Amino acid sequence: MSLAKVALIKPPATYADWYKWPVCGIGYISAYLKLNGIDCRIFDAYFNSWSEEETIEKVADYSPDVIGLTAMTHEIVQAAQIASQLKERLNTHTIVGGCHATALPERTLRDFPVFDYAVYGEGEKTVIELMEFLQQDGISKPSGITGIAWRDTGGNIRINEPRERMTSLELDMLPYPDVTEYYNGTQALTGKDSSYIMFTSRGCPYNCAFCMQVLGRQVRRRSAENVIQEVEYVIAHYGAHTFNFADEIFLFDNRETREILQLMIDRSLPKQIRWSGLTRANLVNPELINQAKAAGCFRLEMGVESGDNEILKAINKGITVEQIKNAVRIIKDSGILVSTYYILGHPNETQETIKKTINLAVELNTDTIAVGLMAPYPGTKVYEMALQGEGGYRLLSEDWLQYDKYGGKALEVGNLSFKRLSYWQAWAMVYFYLRNFRFLDLAKFFIQYRRGIVFLFKKFITRLGKRE
Repeated sequence: MSLAKVALIKPPATYADWYKWPVCGIGYISAYLKLNGIDCRIFDAYFNSWSEEETIEKVADYSPDVIGLTAMTHEIVQAAQIASQLKERLNTHTIVGGCHATALPERTLRDFPVFDYAVYGEGEKTVIELMEFLQQDGISKPSGITGIAWRDTGGNIRINEPRERMTSLELDMLPYPDVTEYYNGTQALTGKDSSYIMFTSRGCPYNCAFCMQVLGRQVRRRSAENVIQEVEYVIAHYGAHTFNFADEIFLFDNRETREILQLMIDRSLPKQIRWSGLTRANLVNPELINQAKAAGCFRLEMGVESGDNEILKAINKGITVEQIKNAVRIIKDSGILVSTYYILGHPNETQETIKKTINLAVELNTDTIAVGLMAPYPGTKVYEMALQGEGGYRLLSEDWLQYDKYGGKALEVGNLSFKRLSYWQAWAMVYFYLRNFRFLDLAKFFIQYRRGIVFLFKKFITRLGKRE
């Protein structure tokens, strides 16, 4: 394969940058391209707090032959804007991937003609085959490349067969994600909080109504030895000692998880690192949590979503309020920090069920919380319900920029207007700290997330002057 230059782009934040982590998805793509002899560079505007203009200039200076953009639903418009401006300046092919393109490959190309190809599903093998095709200068058609959408010579959009998901063995064989653009410069892993994000698996076996499940329901886990090898590699090469295992669920109560935890203990990793990850209320038990603590866990994150059992049942969460309370108690007793996440605007949500959720958050009194408004992401049951007006939903916008849990305006439910939902979202965050007399934590929260808070406050005030 002859060399080509590929730019992989993550668009700038469409709202304040709450969570600044490298994007593992394009990290894997970049590493896989480089393994196959292709010059590749990551341009993560979100992580680096670049503006759209700065991003375009940096990519243009690199002068790539192909640009690939990853985008969630609320980022897809900005991704298209970046692609359009770069295409005007460069003779380049444009590829889009990520959650939105995976959920709506045909519509993505229809809505945004600037994209030549959409990659849906896991992209490593797909992108390599697409690069091979592009270097043939259109001699053939990409009809044999699974996992893409494309246009034929007549402008008709074609959707190829989906690509089979990688097996656990194939995940073990992947190169570690390319993090050179993140950690070899000003963002190098230094200081007491030096952090690294990584995946030990792909997929989630649960079927929550609000989740798109971009990686599928079949969980494919890397071997414990392979995971620990990456951890040790990152410690040696980047000096990391805080790890975030970003799996959709990391702490399962199963053999594979326990093997990873035991290897951490056997290799004395808790003396060098600490780590956090996601778990579920129905998976938590004292034995598992104690082993996680011994293996270096300092924080666990958990989706609570609602304080009402009927709501939890309606969204297929598969947990109960009692299980949530029990799980938080067990984790707290172990000395591990707990972060919990909530959503307001579930199917048939009412003011009473929202109050139950807020009161549960106050009662649990976890170390941190996040409260988002329901966003009807394409590919979810909630999206289909919103389109049909089921569950009391009223879809307010088809503007993808609005499909965001923080700052977007896409959905109302029942007697709850968007203004009212926004009020409860803000009140939940403030009341959580005030009711638990955590005034210093509230002040820290405002300082840490001041950019996002100012952004949301301005947006809310602007909307107060408009009729719903």
